[in-house]
Amino acid sequence: MGFEKGVYMRKPRLGFLSVTCPTHREAKTETGDAWVNNANIKMVREGLSSHNLDLIVYEKVVGSFFELEDAERLFFNEDVDAIFIYISTWNWADQLMQFVRNLGKPVIIYALVDSKAWSIGGLAATKGGLDEIGIKNRIAYGAIEDKYVMSRIFSYSKAAMVRNILRRSRYGSIGGQGMGILTGIVDANQWLKDFGILTGFTDQYTLVLEAGKISPEEVKDYYRELKNDYRSIPAFSNVFENSIRLYLALEKIIKRERYDFTGVKCTFDLSDNYCSACLAQSRLGNRGFISACLNDSNGALSAYILSLIKDAAEPVFTADVNLAVKEENLIKLIDDGAASPKLALDPKKEAELLIQPTLEAKASGICTRLFAKPGNVNLIRLARINGKYVLHLTEGEVIKVEESKKQSVLEECGYPIWPHALIKIKGDINKFIENLRSEYIHMTYGDMVNELKDLCEVFDIELLEN
Repeated sequence: MGFEKGVYMRKPRLGFLSVTCPTHREAKTETGDAWVNNANIKMVREGLSSHNLDLIVYEKVVGSFFELEDAERLFFNEDVDAIFIYISTWNWADQLMQFVRNLGKPVIIYALVDSKAWSIGGLAATKGGLDEIGIKNRIAYGAIEDKYVMSRIFSYSKAAMVRNILRRSRYGSIGGQGMGILTGIVDANQWLKDFGILTGFTDQYTLVLEAGKISPEEVKDYYRELKNDYRSIPAFSNVFENSIRLYLALEKIIKRERYDFTGVKCTFDLSDNYCSACLAQSRLGNRGFISACLNDSNGALSAYILSLIKDAAEPVFTADVNLAVKEENLIKLIDDGAASPKLALDPKKEAELLIQPTLEAKASGICTRLFAKPGNVNLIRLARINGKYVLHLTEGEVIKVEESKKQSVLEECGYPIWPHALIKIKGDINKFIENLRSEYIHMTYGDMVNELKDLCEVFDIELLEN
């Protein structure tokens, strides 16, 4: 399940339920109209389906608690991410509460602007009931084609989808703590409690043993494949061979252990005695699979969440915050070589593979050099304050670096062979710096602010913006 990342590139699944009160299903108003408007139900269903949502529909309009057993069974078997309750008329809120509590899913409560339906009252009473018993919910009121209304429905559905995926995910912790990062140590029990994530542990020596089993032919074949993805790559060598072996071994372990995302300690065990994991993690990232440097678990989870929300075509960049230039509202992100080549605008013209220096990696390795392409980005980092999770969220824009300035920008940090991104961030850069709780931050392209905020709401995570 885990390694074939495409399994999670899906639409959010909503369990669609239309409700009324026990006396309204067959009733007519005094003006002779049917109280339950079936045309409106159809319109709402079609509107949701047209907005990249997958509906699991319970066809009956429900009024009483004893009618919900089949709906509960359907939504459970289909493993919906959230329950969408269309309030077709005034309804009795108590009739729904046992049903939604049993399913344990976030709830979206929706009603049209319709005087004859009296539905806003049912909307409010249902929300009040859900709040009374602590069920996460989202109100949406208005025309289904209204952008604000649809945005609230879609972002909450996406957050619910991520929640549902996390509770079936497995993290692979490969090696121990990396370079003393306290915020990177996995707390497997808290993850299981807070997110539903199961953690597995693999020793780095297992990677080395598995790497030794790779045939020379597989290594050479993969070396030839790599030539098609970059502007240039180094000549084949023992360092390159070990780097390829490590990637292919990591791939096998991920499949065998059914890991959905991983962290690898690497420095200094692997990097001093075999090779760095940079090429391996870069190639995993190229396939959309998250593997964090230094076995940084909270970084891995931050990047994994971005990977579940984002457009499948966009990579996630995990990098050190190397510099913050206050007067320009600019931050510089630099990774030590594990970036996906897809960060570049045209990898075949701009991305290079190079030999790692033997400074902090005595056995060397293969790293990636590139500049991240221009575009709007979201940056996040999960951290804990006194044992409780918070999410640092920042918006920004990756700026283009002119060709004539690239070399001087690369040399500023002393490591001109590593991938860079220069980002103009929105808001207060001082606040951004104050919210940093790790050298790492995690970036991807697009606009996911609403989904990330809703994710914080679903998980009761404090949001720290900028």
